[in-house]
Amino acid sequence: MTKQRSGLLAIAALACASAASLLPAPAMAQEVTPTAPAEPLPLFQAACINGAVRLSKNVAEAMTFTGLPAAAQRALGASTVATRAEAEKLPAPTAAQVPNTIYRIAGGQLYLLPPTPNASHAPIGESCIVLWYALSDDDYPAARKLVLPNEDAVPLSARPTASAVGASVATSAGDSVRLTAAAYGGWVVLRSSSLTESKAPGAQ
Repeated sequence: MTKQRSGLLAIAALACASAASLLPAPAMAQEVTPTAPAEPLPLFQAACINGAVRLSKNVAEAMTFTGLPAAAQRALGASTVATRAEAEKLPAPTAAQVPNTIYRIAGGQLYLLPPTPNASHAPIGESCIVLWYALSDDDYPAARKLVLPNEDAVPLSARPTASAVGASVATSAGDSVRLTAAAYGGWVVLRSSSLTESKAPGAQ
């Protein structure tokens, strides 16, 4: 079991009373695990980087992949490829390719997809993802900066387009995980995944 997966065991277990049996969690986890933030970047930091959040029934609502807008589905697919050209051509993933439980946060257009409790052999299923509809032009650049914190050192003329319109992808590898920011049709994705995936760092 990867560190990312074991660290996220508490998420679904503490999510909603009706879903509490999905994943085991330590008895004391609820006392020390912070409540999920209702903002995309803090939610990604807490759930997908720090490894655990508490989702009360007042905060999170479980839903299905088919309930997501088509552009949101395409954004999820865009997060699995390395280039903008690939993301533009890639169709939306199927429901079978997104086995994650999907939690709608605070009744808005913000979603958390923790990795499946068991190996799914699907890139999205193996990942921790935060998906949201961009409310301003700053949303995707902010997500991209989390993935590529030193991009400001690159001359503007040499930077790939950073826009939530159309498809955009940026990815980088750390010590144990790969971080990806992707966008399609106004929807933005932040994704944390295993380094075992075959994807070259870069941005498009």
